[in-house]
Amino acid sequence: MKYFDLLHQLQSRLQNLTGFTHEYLVTDFLCPSKEQNSVVVREGVQGTEVEVSPEVLILIEDRLLSKYEDLLLPGGFELEHFPELSIIVEELSHFNALCDRLSKDEKISQLELEVQGEVDKFALALEVLEEKNRQELNDKVFDVIFDRCRLGDWVPASQKQRYFDAHEIAKNFCRKIMRETQNADERRTAFRDFFSSPRHLKLNP
Repeated sequence: MKYFDLLHQLQSRLQNLTGFTHEYLVTDFLCPSKEQNSVVVREGVQGTEVEVSPEVLILIEDRLLSKYEDLLLPGGFELEHFPELSIIVEELSHFNALCDRLSKDEKISQLELEVQGEVDKFALALEVLEEKNRQELNDKVFDVIFDRCRLGDWVPASQKQRYFDAHEIAKNFCRKIMRETQNADERRTAFRDFFSSPRHLKLNP
């Protein structure tokens, strides 16, 4: 599939940012969808914890895969496309986080997954802007991602608060990153520290 190249380059970039070193390929678990974007764990869900299992499906809308199948980063990155592209990035982030915990035989909370996804989107965008020498757009990317929490129609009402909470946690952390770091190297270190931090610190940055 032509969009495999897009997914592989995004997954590679996310793993470089987070330090996650698992060997699972997102394309081996992909299931193009008509209208849903999510990572579905087919077994092992227990309360608010996700028991990581290889039985995972990554649902991404076919229209998004087709629309951005020719995208190459960093050159093809455009700010106006990022709201849609970030949907793909978020699902790949969830997949990477799940696989990282699988490799360590650990659990991950659903809230932690959502926070990770929000921060990953921001970290990836800043990295690409740095490569394009377009750092003047950093504040605009922050606004694009954190202006408001947008949820798909498939999200049950009972789960919406978790997404809102994750959005606020990630927003506060990323605002702190913008305020306290002076250059790309400092940001990469801050993001790596965040990604490797214990859950209680990650959810209270």
